[in-house]
Amino acid sequence: MVMDSPSLLHAQLGHPSLVKMQQLVPSLSKLSSLSCESCLLGKHSRSSFPNSVSQRVSSPFVLVHSDIWEPSRVKSNLGF
Repeated sequence: MVMDSPSLLHAQLGHPSLVKMQQLVPSLSKLSSLSCESCLLGKHSRSSFPNSVSQRVSSPFVLVHSDIWEPSRVKSNLGF
């Protein structure tokens, strides 16, 4: 059997913690850490919007707040 890299297995198994990976794949018991950019980014939190503003606009649509999301740069294994 060909053993995939720990990072690839981690992604294929749904990004489990290192402890869970070692339980699922005993041959990884000596692995001390697992670096995964997706897991690190998933733990980030964003700042919330303030409850009040210090300045008011003079007319509608002078200031517009929007949440802009571009297509993700990270492709999944499924190609989405």
